[in-house]
Amino acid sequence: MGLGTWFRSLFAGSGSSVYRIELTPEAYPQAEGLTPRELYSTQANLHAVVSFLADSIAQLPLKLYKRNSETDRQRDRDSVAAKLLWKPNNDQTEYEFWNALMIEFYLFGTAFVWVIPDRFSESGYQMRIIPRDWIEDSDAKTVYGLDKITVRTRDGGSTFDIPRSEFVQFKMYCPTAPGSYQGPITALRQTLIEQMQADKFRTQIWKSSGRFNAYITRPKDVAPWDDETKKRWVEAFRQNWGADGGSAGKMPLLEDGMDIKPYQFNSKEAQYAETKQLSREDVAAAYHINPSLIWHTQTQTYASAKDNARALYNDCLGPTLQMLQQRINSFLLPMIGADPNEYVEFDLREKLKGSFEERAAILQAAVGGPYMTRNEARADNNLPPIEGGDDLIVPMNVNNGFDNPEVAPVQQDDEKSFTYDLKTGIKAIDVNIKARSEKAEDDAAAAVVRKLLKRQAASVKPKIGAGKGNWWDEERWNSELAADLVPVILKIAKNHGKSTAEILGTEYVVDLTRKYLEKMASGKASVINQKTYEELTAAIAEAAEDEEADEGEAIDHVFEKREKSGADTWGKDIAMGAATWALGEACRQARSQGYSKQITKTWVTGENPRPEHAAINGETVDVDATFSNGAQWPGDDVLGPDGTCGCNCAADVRIKLGGR
Repeated sequence: MGLGTWFRSLFAGSGSSVYRIELTPEAYPQAEGLTPRELYSTQANLHAVVSFLADSIAQLPLKLYKRNSETDRQRDRDSVAAKLLWKPNNDQTEYEFWNALMIEFYLFGTAFVWVIPDRFSESGYQMRIIPRDWIEDSDAKTVYGLDKITVRTRDGGSTFDIPRSEFVQFKMYCPTAPGSYQGPITALRQTLIEQMQADKFRTQIWKSSGRFNAYITRPKDVAPWDDETKKRWVEAFRQNWGADGGSAGKMPLLEDGMDIKPYQFNSKEAQYAETKQLSREDVAAAYHINPSLIWHTQTQTYASAKDNARALYNDCLGPTLQMLQQRINSFLLPMIGADPNEYVEFDLREKLKGSFEERAAILQAAVGGPYMTRNEARADNNLPPIEGGDDLIVPMNVNNGFDNPEVAPVQQDDEKSFTYDLKTGIKAIDVNIKARSEKAEDDAAAAVVRKLLKRQAASVKPKIGAGKGNWWDEERWNSELAADLVPVILKIAKNHGKSTAEILGTEYVVDLTRKYLEKMASGKASVINQKTYEELTAAIAEAAEDEEADEGEAIDHVFEKREKSGADTWGKDIAMGAATWALGEACRQARSQGYSKQITKTWVTGENPRPEHAAINGETVDVDATFSNGAQWPGDDVLGPDGTCGCNCAADVRIKLGGR
C-alpha cells in the first residue's frame, strides 16, 4: 500500500458523527459555541481576512538556494528539499499546501506539519498538515516546545504519538504559556459575538410575520372583537401574509375601516453600517492588515490602493514570511538531511514590482544605460533569437567614463568624484560634480509651501462655504508664495553655486542670478497654486455629486493631503531645481571668466522616474545646451506641471580636465 493511500485510510471516518476534543480556551477559542473552523465558515469578515492573507502568502514562490559564498548563491531545483517543497504530497500542489497551512495557522495560532518518509515519492518524503482538531489537547504551559503530539486516527478511533523529530510546528506566541500558542480569534471573541448577535437580530426582523414592517389598526367606533374573533383573524393573516404564506408580498384586502400603518425599520438609526464597519476594522487590526486592501472605502484613491498593496508584503506579511522562512530553515530542512548551506526564501520580487514602465526605468537608472540584449527581450516575449541579437546596444550619448582599463575611480563622495591615471597616479582625467539638494534645504522650501497652504485653507474654506463664486485669488497666492520662496531659493543657489565655483577655481557672482531666480520662484508658485486649485475644484465637484459627502470635509482633505505629503514633494522639487540650476550657472559664469575646459551635463533620473524622463536617462549635452526634451535642467518650468511635479531627477556636470 502506498503512503498516500495509507495516510488517507488512517484518518478515514468510521461514522457520521464528528469527533471533537475539549481543548483549552486559549488554544481552541470559541464564540457563541462555534469553533474557529465554524467561525471561518460563517463569519464573512473573518473569512475575508484569513483567506486573503492565506492566498497572498500561498501565491509567493518559495525558492531554495545554496549559499556558495557571501556574494554567491545558486538556485537549487534538484535536491530532496527542492522537490519536497515543489510537491509536498500526492494530493496537494505547493500553492494548495501553503494556502491550507496558513488558514490553519491564522485560525488557531498554530499549524502542525508531519514529515513522513515516502519511498514512492520523488523527494523521498511527503508533508501532511495535521488539523488541530485531530490532536489531543496537551498541557504545554510549563514547557517551551512539545516533545510529541497525540493524534486520533479517526472518529472515535485509536490514538498514536508523533515524536518531535517528525513534525514541524508553526505557532504564534502565547504570553501565558511559552510552549503553547494563541491565535487572533482569542482577542476577537467579543467582537465576533457582538457581530453575530447583531446579525441574528437583523435576521429575526426579516423573519417576522409582518412582511410589510407595519401594523394594522381598527377604528375605535366599530363593533369590538371578542378574543376568539381577534385570534382567528390574526392567525389567518399570518398564515396568508406571513413569511411562508401564499399571499406573502401581495396587498391584503382589509374590512371594517382597518388601516395599515407602515413602520419602516431604519437601518441607519440602528447603526448597522457603522457596526459592520467597526467589526471589519477590528478583525483586520487583529491580523495587522489594512482594511482597504479587502473592502473598498470612499476615501481610497488609485495611489493609496497602489501603496497599500505594496505595504501588504512589506509591513503586514513581512513578519509572518520571516517566521515561516526561519522555521523551515531551522527545523524542516535539517529534518530531511538538507545541505547546511541551503536555505529557503520567498520570492517577493513579483509582488513588489511596480508597473513595467516603473521597473524598466529603475533598472535603467541603476545600471546607467540599456540592460537587456535584443535576444533577451525577444525571449521575454516568447520569440526566437536572431543573429547578432546578443550584443548590448548602447546609445552614443551614454558613456561609462571608464572604458580605458588604465583609468579607474578611486575616490567618491556625495558631491564629486575624481578619476586617476593608473600609470602616472595623477588626478588629471576629469571631475564629476553631482547636483543634490540637502535635506535641510528640502525642508526649508517645504516649510514655505506649508505655511501658504495654511493661509489658503483659512481664507478659501469660509468663502466656499458661503457660496461665493470668487473664492480663489490666483494673483494673491502666486505673488505671496513667490515672495516667500525667493530668499530660500537664493540661499540654496548661492551655496551650490559657490561650491561648484570653488572646484573650478573661479568666482560665483550672486548678483547676476537674482532676477532669474525670482522668475524661477514665480514659476514654481504658479505651478503649485494651480495644482491646489485643480484639486479643490475636483473635490467640490465630487462632493456635489455625492449626496452623502460633506463639502467641508472634502476641502479639508485636500489641504491636509497637500500639507502632509504634497509640501514635502514640492519642497524637494524646488530645492533640487535651485541646486541643479546653480551648478550649471556656476559653469556658465566660469566660461565667461575665461574657463576653457570642456563642460557637459548629464540627465540622471531619480527613484521611480516618469517614463519620458527615464527615456533620456544618461543623455549628455554641453552645459549651455538644452536636453532633448527642451529643458535646461530637471525641474525646468518649460516642462510644465506634469513634467516637474514630484520630479527627483538631477543633472550631473562633467568637467574634462585633461588626460587622453
